[in-house]
Amino acid sequence: MKKGPSFVIVVLIVLGLVPAVSGLYGTKVLDGSLGDWGTLDYIATANDNGLAGANLNNLYVAWDDEYLYIMITTRNSQSWDLAYGIGIDVDPGTGNGYTGDMDAWGRRIGFGNGYAIDYEIYFWYSGGSGITADNFITWTGGGWDYKALADVGAGFAYTGDTSTGLQTLEVKIPWTALGGKPEKLALIAWIAGGGDSSAVSSVPWDPAMESLDEPYASWFNGDEWGDTDYFTNLAEIQIAPKTIDGNLSDWKNYEIVGVSTLDGPDGADLDKLYVSYDDQYLYIALTTNNTASWGIVYGFGLDVKDGGYTGDTDAWGRKIGFSRGVDYEIYFWYDAGNDKIGGGNFITWTGNGWEYQDVGSVVTYAATCGNGLQILEMAIPWSAIGGRTSELAIIAWVAGSFGGDSAVDTVPLDPDVDGNDWTDQDYLSNFAVIEIPIPKPELTVKLSSNVLDIEPWQPANLTVEVQNLGKVDAKNVKVELYDNDELLSSWIVNVSAESSVSLVYTYEYPGSWGTHVFKAVVDPENVIQEVNEENNIATLELEIGKAVKTQSDMINLGKYVWPRLYEKKYPIVQELLQNITRAKLPAKYQENLTKFQMQLNESLSMFNEGKEMIGIRNMELRGSLKIFAAYSRLLRIQREVEKFLSAVQGELLANKLTKKIDGNLDDWSPETLVYEDTTGFGQQGANLKALYVDYDDNFLYIALTTENKASWRIAYGFALDYKDGGYTGDTDGWGRKISFTRGVDAELYFWWFGEFFGEKGTDRIETMQLVLWNGTGWQYYNLQDIGFAAWTGSTNGLQTLEVAIPWDALGGKPAKIGIVAWITGANAGDSAVETLPDDPSVHDLDPGQEWTDADTISTFAEVTIG
Repeated sequence: MKKGPSFVIVVLIVLGLVPAVSGLYGTKVLDGSLGDWGTLDYIATANDNGLAGANLNNLYVAWDDEYLYIMITTRNSQSWDLAYGIGIDVDPGTGNGYTGDMDAWGRRIGFGNGYAIDYEIYFWYSGGSGITADNFITWTGGGWDYKALADVGAGFAYTGDTSTGLQTLEVKIPWTALGGKPEKLALIAWIAGGGDSSAVSSVPWDPAMESLDEPYASWFNGDEWGDTDYFTNLAEIQIAPKTIDGNLSDWKNYEIVGVSTLDGPDGADLDKLYVSYDDQYLYIALTTNNTASWGIVYGFGLDVKDGGYTGDTDAWGRKIGFSRGVDYEIYFWYDAGNDKIGGGNFITWTGNGWEYQDVGSVVTYAATCGNGLQILEMAIPWSAIGGRTSELAIIAWVAGSFGGDSAVDTVPLDPDVDGNDWTDQDYLSNFAVIEIPIPKPELTVKLSSNVLDIEPWQPANLTVEVQNLGKVDAKNVKVELYDNDELLSSWIVNVSAESSVSLVYTYEYPGSWGTHVFKAVVDPENVIQEVNEENNIATLELEIGKAVKTQSDMINLGKYVWPRLYEKKYPIVQELLQNITRAKLPAKYQENLTKFQMQLNESLSMFNEGKEMIGIRNMELRGSLKIFAAYSRLLRIQREVEKFLSAVQGELLANKLTKKIDGNLDDWSPETLVYEDTTGFGQQGANLKALYVDYDDNFLYIALTTENKASWRIAYGFALDYKDGGYTGDTDGWGRKISFTRGVDAELYFWWFGEFFGEKGTDRIETMQLVLWNGTGWQYYNLQDIGFAAWTGSTNGLQTLEVAIPWDALGGKPAKIGIVAWITGANAGDSAVETLPDDPSVHDLDPGQEWTDADTISTFAEVTIG
């Protein structure tokens, strides 16, 4: 692969920018936010590799007494499945650790240039769901020891989504997991693909990465995903406090905050300005390109707070003013004859003038001299400048040795100096500006409820949990709770560092239903300075009165919807059952039909009960539920009946009839006549004419004609003998005084409701039954449920009667059958007055006396069944 040096820092210096360049002391809140990362926490920037989902950007590093903190940012705009790795060398330069060519996660990654990795941290980022796996991995000397970050007390937080991929990744690692806090360490972060892949991006950018020349063909389709990368450009981080000795070996290039590119005078030629800090001190270092020892002064201006000196003549009377208020100046006089620092002042702007102190009484400093000042290094207690500040602006200069002189060189290089003019008026503006994170509270809020639905009988306990993730106590914190932007409650609480406070509000049912959005806000006016102000609101959506609304909806449905649906559906189901009844089912299915009818009746009864209850106060819901249950049952009955009808369609008796049962005998052939009365015997409303019998494989067909001239209230009976045994007795199935000389197995009865001694009737058949003898008694069936019957007649009485009886109802198709028909009176105890065939028993008395005697019928028509 192509290799080349990294020019990131150099380029920043050449362009005159102020790079964020030092991994320094400072506690971070683990939240994936850059809010508490300062200027000097910045370490390096990766080159833009053009990969939408695998493109690192910046690396930040900080530390405190307990943890090492690492922050990575990306340029990702797509979400890919990737491995994010971090390698840490806690003793760079010793060669102790892993160098190899296949790392802890099986990626083709090794290390060189004196770097040997002691620890790897890996994360798997799933493009569809985020980080799904993490490992803290220790090189044991012979292999890797794998643990989760949580197992070693480490943690991480990240931002990103399934659209744009990982955006930030923040990690904290306890020093105990790294074997203690070292004097310095080296690290690098990278992105790789799946197993057996290699790195495609790194920060710091490493020469092992492929060329970035467009169109990046080697990235998308070439070998950069699967080559072997040996990282040699790790960032070295100084952890130990600075030693103030005039030796900058414990300073790193990334701690440079300014540079002068001016080719200045031989004895007044500045080079670079360095800044660092820890929890106790602000560290400043200055280097020069001096080649001569001159009697000049070196000055530093510090802006750490509002206000300050701007003027045109500074604390040592030099014609130097500033674009921003300087709160402190530090001056050193260089003793040219002895080639050393001759003394100086630490000078404070009071608002009205300058307050001078000997520099050595405030500042610890050391210098390297020879041919003029070469290195000046100092440590300033934070207490000397009013405490640790959140922002520091600094500029250094060299000026002449006399009052009224001006600056000839500055670092950072200022446009007001040119290296030649010693006495002009200078107004310096190009300060290095450094943001320094100050420990702050970090307040977050969570909102929860013990219930998800609030009802009149069920209030909610809303719990507001205020957590302080920071290292500083938060005092007098205002917390507010809202219901749809209406303030419910407000509290003032104190939240200690790294602790939480829980507040509970009992929310009662407000009297109306709906979806409510509850909102908890901590520090609503942003009175408390925090690391991150974007996580102070929590919301929770709850249903209010869901059950109450459901009840109300149910009652309204019960009043206005379900009754209409029921009343529309009921006649449909009723007609369906009637159609089945008319089509007739085989006897074996009669129980099914009876069950359906019973269920339909129960449904109707339940519906009517519900309609009564829904109009009674406090009974509305029960009434609605009954109506709904009735309607549900009706729908179920319909489904079951339709399913049943589909299953038995082929067995419906109506489909098997070979005669049309309509009371019209035109389809009866002469051969079916078994007996005809040719004598004219009979009475005006009780006059039988002819008896017909026919059959097929499924039915016994019987037809009867009369010569009635009046409509009397009488009964028409038929007796069938088709097997051994049967009824002979003296009182038949309808209680008529009729007996038989041969065993009768079945009777058919039809009750004609005509006139009865002046009392009008309906002039129609009102009852028709099939009555079967079971050996000990009669069993009664509604003929309309089992077979088919039709008739003609009206005010002149019955004229024709046509019947079809399934053989199954009679127990099967016999070889022959004996049959007799008769007319009897309307009531039990009556007897026969005419029979077909004609039987002697109806001729033993006068016709008027024949209605109430006892008749034993012996004459049957015999029909052979083929």
